[in-house]
Amino acid sequence: ELSYALGKQGGTRKKLERSSEAVIQYVGHNAIFSGGRTQRKRAREYMKWLFDQLEGPVYVDGWEDRDDCTVVEIPADCIGYITGARRATLSTMEDEWGVLMFFMNKKEDKGRGKGASEKLIIFGERRGRRGAELKVMSSV
Repeated sequence: ELSYALGKQGGTRKKLERSSEAVIQYVGHNAIFSGGRTQRKRAREYMKWLFDQLEGPVYVDGWEDRDDCTVVEIPADCIGYITGARRATLSTMEDEWGVLMFFMNKKEDKGRGKGASEKLIIFGERRGRRGAELKVMSSV
């Protein structure tokens, strides 16, 4: 799992660092978080959700009360375009704006009916979230 959190050429680790504003280092099979309490907590949460995605859909309970995220409703017919081949488009936006983005779904949510949408959650600092949100909205 740690290789997944590191990512290609350390890209995932850098993305987690930029979005949480914490410093993350891997020593053996351990992840070390450095920074303020809030930054370390966010880095741990972001990494947990990253690993949870390997098991299936992820839903962030209480996202409405968080000050580090923005949620954008994406129409079902635009999801593939926003995600891109092998997540390339999302990754490009994450790198550009220093955010972490993923679609969140409750496990009981099944299928996409006509007019359905999915929630894209964006984590990071306000300026980066706003930039990523506007870029996504201009693509929809």
